[in-house]
Formats: sequence, structure tokens, C-alpha cells
Amino acid sequence: MLAKVGKYEILEKVGVGGFGTVYKGRDPYIKRTVAIKTCQSDEDELRKRFFREAEFAGNLHHRNITTIYDFGLSDDGLPFIVQEFLTGEDLDRKIKRKDDLPLAWRVRVLADICEGLHYAHTAGIVHRDVKPSNIRILEDGTVKIMDFGIAKSMVSESTLTQTGITLGTASYLAPEQIRGEAVDARTDVFSLGVLAYELLTLTRPFTGDHISTVLYKIMNEPPPSPAEAVPSLPQELVRIVEKALQKDRASRYASCAEMKEDLESVLTVLSGPVGAPPRPPAVDVPPAAGPRGLGSARLDERVLRQAGGPSVAADLPLHTEQSDATPPALPHPEETGRAALRVFLGALAVLVLVGGGLAWVLLGPGSKQSPLPGPEVDPTATTTAVPVATPSPAPGPTATPPPPTPTPAPTTVPIGTALVSSNVYAHVAIDGRAEGGVLAAKPFRLAAGRHVASFESGGFGPIRVPFEVKAGESVRVRADFPPLGQLWIHVNPDAVGAELFVDGERVGRAGNAPLKKTVAAGDRRVEARLPGFEPAEAIVSVYEQEKEEVRLELRRK
Repeated sequence: MLAKVGKYEILEKVGVGGFGTVYKGRDPYIKRTVAIKTCQSDEDELRKRFFREAEFAGNLHHRNITTIYDFGLSDDGLPFIVQEFLTGEDLDRKIKRKDDLPLAWRVRVLADICEGLHYAHTAGIVHRDVKPSNIRILEDGTVKIMDFGIAKSMVSESTLTQTGITLGTASYLAPEQIRGEAVDARTDVFSLGVLAYELLTLTRPFTGDHISTVLYKIMNEPPPSPAEAVPSLPQELVRIVEKALQKDRASRYASCAEMKEDLESVLTVLSGPVGAPPRPPAVDVPPAAGPRGLGSARLDERVLRQAGGPSVAADLPLHTEQSDATPPALPHPEETGRAALRVFLGALAVLVLVGGGLAWVLLGPGSKQSPLPGPEVDPTATTTAVPVATPSPAPGPTATPPPPTPTPAPTTVPIGTALVSSNVYAHVAIDGRAEGGVLAAKPFRLAAGRHVASFESGGFGPIRVPFEVKAGESVRVRADFPPLGQLWIHVNPDAVGAELFVDGERVGRAGNAPLKKTVAAGDRRVEARLPGFEPAEAIVSVYEQEKEEVRLELRRK
């Protein structure tokens, strides 16, 4: 076994893949444990792809994506990639063991995968090999997507049925991959749909003894409905999976962000902390007749009815109303006696108070009050000692009924519509409140007045767009993102910790690895500042979808 790769010490072999070996290693300078992946193929094209894909994945910094620290060639010319060492367990092991995982936990994992993939897609990177063995669940529950485009990128589209592709990988290919067409974000959506089907049902949607059988089914046959494997599966989850598995990519989710939004809507129905053991089954109380109130209560109840069974029902909130047919619980005999005694003592106290009040009125000072004129006046109407309501005047020819109390008119808020769109898929917040993703025009009903929409995409932004909504009218709100590129900012080793600025805006601190920042294409002014050093700056030309590196040398004062 190797003892060292570059500066990294090899501790043990972790696994062997079709194109190389994975080791557990140690960075002797930073004193951290790392994973080291090597490419042991002698083919120049595969080695080039290894580095190119490593470079792309190295641009991704997201909590749901494995972080790449370094890549290069060993002294023997062996290509290697150094990335964070992940603890925990791959998702495929949990599926193969058929672990009894809470439904909310499964949906949360799928939503986190969507989030990581969407982040990569906005950076122009398609994974192309989404499958359970490339998803690691850490001990704290964090989801990590691994092997971004490396294994799949090593297989040309013309060699799908050769030894480079396994039966396990073939099961997750999208139809356009099999046909050798260009891939995009919707390709990963299909593979994620296969993964979701398997995670929710513990079976694969496309099966066969040979790769050719699996590929034919992916191309030509619709998979069985997930509800056939798990009848208790909520219908909304069934719809999400079936939409992701559409053979025509135009019929799938346009992005993983859209799929995540639908998964999050299911999570609002599922109750309890993610990963927590199921609660005891809730009692199914039939709803009372009459109006139901908010529509969300109907959704909760509908999903509960479709889910069925105590294990799934325990994961769902139960919104019920007391039915008239529900028999009341019988009290304990001892409690009944205590209640009767309390009633008797209360009645006795009331009699004493009322008797004392009447005595004060008839015999005491209250009897000396001057009576009001009129033959039908109640003598007690002028006193305030006894809490007796003043009776209404008797009806007669001169009696005038009191004017009715006016009912306040309901307050109405003028409403208008904002049609929000962007030239790229972006996350939008309106007046500081996150509203999800937008691309084509998406309507938002808002109170008339001034508002501000903030757009972010792929780490760039926010782009703030002020607008005004008028009652009963629609207004178009659009963000146009400029062409984007990447800056990799380096500083000299003794200036680590320097504050970095792009066009006057602080973007972070310099570290041992370059700081990577998505910026608008064009000439960008980059600065580095550190106490005790002379500041350094440079003008860098950034081109669309290209990476530009700049090294700033800070000199001590």
C-alpha cells in the first residue's frame, strides 16, 4: 500500500473503484483527516476528465456537497483528489438493510439532496451519477453528495453497455443519457426520482437480470406506481416521484429546486423532529359536520387518511374536532361527591350574599333612597350595592327602543399581483421573506404599496428590485443576472487571514486554499488587506463561465 501521496500521509485503504482507490489520509500541516482518491487509469482522456471534473467540483462549497481540498499529481505521476473525510454511512446500505426509517426522515433526505444538486446546477455542473451509494449520511444526520461527475464522466456515452458501467449505475440513468444526448439539470432529476422511489419503497423502479433489460425498461416502459409497493404512501409523494421519472425531460421538474419545494410541502404535514422515533399512534376521531376552517386542516387529514396505519399516522399531525357522537368520559364516584359538595357550598354563599343585599335595601340605608317618579319604577334600579342588572323599561306608548349597536365594517386591504421572473433560476425574497425559486413569471398577491424583491442565484447576488403594487392591477418584476464567471483569489502564505474585497465589497478571508467567488463577467478590482502589511490589489478580467485566478502579494510594512 502507498505510504504517501504528495504531502498527504496514507493511513488505510477505504475502498477500490473501477478507476482507482480511495484512502484515508492525513494532512501533516493542517493536522486533519482527509480522503484521498486516486485515478489509476493510463488513458490520457480519463486522466484529463479526472482533473477537469475535480476542478469543477472544487468550485462547489455547500453543506450538502463533499468539499474538495486539493488535487494534483504524486511524485510517480498518479492523479489524486483530496477531499473531506466523511464519517457515517452510505444511503444504499440503509436501503439494502431495509431499515425502518421514519417517513419524515426519508423526505428530509430527499429535500437535502435536491438542495445540494440545485446549488451545483446553478454553477453549471451536472452530477450525472446520482444514486444511493453516492449519498453519505453523517452521524449527525447531515446529507453529503459525493463523486460529483467523476465516475460517470469517465464513461463515454458510447460505452454504456461495457464494463465501465455497472448494473447498479445503469438503474439510475436517464433516457437521454442512454441515447447519448446532452445532459442537463433534468437528467439529475430523473436519477433522483429513481433514488426517491427506492428510498420510499425499498425497491427499484426498473429491474432486470442484464443491463440491456434495465436500459430497455428505462427507455420504453413506465415503472410501477410507488403506491403499488407501499399502499400507505401519501399520494402527494407518489405524484412527486412519478413526475421526476417522466421519460420526456420536458415533463419532469424543471429544476431540483422545484422538486424540493414540493417535498417541503409534504414535510409541513409530517410531524415530529426529523429522525426521531415514531410517536404512539394517534386516535382517529371522526371530524364533526359543518365548515372546516382553513384548507391546511383538510390537507393534513387527507394525507393521514391516505397514509393509513399506525406507523405512518404517527408521523402526521392529526387535526380533529370533537364529534357530537363522542361519548363523554364517566367521572370517578369519589370525584362526583366532591363536585356535589362544591356546588352546595357555592349555592349557600350566593344565598348569604343575596340575603344581605336585600336586607340593606329594605331595612338599612338603602331603604331611605328617594324613589324615582313613575308608578312602574323598580326600587332597586338606583342602587349599585347588589349586582342585579337594571331591567329594561316596560313597553308602552312612550317607550323608545334603544338604537341598535352599529356593526363595524370589515377592514379591507387593497390587493394587487406581482408577476416575478428572472433570466436564470433564482431564489427570491419579497420584503425580506423567502418565497422560493422563480424563473418564468410567478404570481404573488401582495398588499398595494411599495415592495422590494431580492434575487440570488448560484452564490451571486442579491439583486434588489423595488416595485409598486396597485390595487386590482398586475405589475411585472424581473431580475436580469449578468454573465457570470469565477474568481480564485490567492495570497502569499504569511498573509493568510487577510480580508479580501471584490469591487470594494468584502467577500471573505484568505486561507491556505484559494477563496472562490462567483462574480459578474468583466474587469473586477480585487484587494487584500491585513494589519501589518501593505494592502495589495489587482484588476482581473473575468470571462463568462470561466475561472480566473489572481495571486496578491502582501508585503510587511
